[in-house]
Amino acid sequence: MSPWGMHGLAHWWRVRHNGLLVAGSMGASRRVVTLFAIFHDSHRNDDGADRHHGPRAAAWLAGVRDGRDGCACATTLATLRALTDAEFNSLYTACDLHTGTRHHDDPTVAACFVADRLDLSRVGFRPDPRRMPAPAALVDDAFIEAAMERERKRLAWPGGAEIETVWGVRPA
Repeated sequence: MSPWGMHGLAHWWRVRHNGLLVAGSMGASRRVVTLFAIFHDSHRNDDGADRHHGPRAAAWLAGVRDGRDGCACATTLATLRALTDAEFNSLYTACDLHTGTRHHDDPTVAACFVADRLDLSRVGFRPDPRRMPAPAALVDDAFIEAAMERERKRLAWPGGAEIETVWGVRPA
C-alpha cells in the first residue's frame, strides 16, 4: 500500500489530531489515542474493504508486547511495553474493534473510534455523530466541518506539516 494512500500517513496524522482534540473531553488517554492513530490501519492488505485489518493490528501489537513477534523496532517495543496493562488493553481493543463496533464504554476506546470516524470524508462519507460514541455537543456540525476541511487539505492545515517534525516523515 502507498504510505500516502487513503489509509496512509496523512490519515493517521488526522486521526491523531482528531483524537487529541477529543481526548480531554472524553476522559481518554492521549498516549493511547496517539498510538491508535499509528497502528489502527497498519495491517491493512489494501485500501478496500479489508474487514480483518483491525484484529490483525491488535494481534500484532500483542505479539510485539509479549515478545512473540520480533518484527518491531526497539522504539515500538519499548513504547508498547511502557504502557500500563489498562492502556495496552484500550489500545488493543480500539484497534481490534474500530471497524465494526459503534460504541464502547471505555472512554479511551470510544475516543479512538471518534478520532477515526471524524476522517470518513476521505472515503466519501460525512461523519455522522450518531455513529460516534461521544457527547453530541462535542461532535457538532462545526466540529465535523473542521475535520472534513482538514481532510480536504491533506496536510496543508495548521498542524498538518508538523508530521515531519513529530514523526520524521516528509509529506509527499
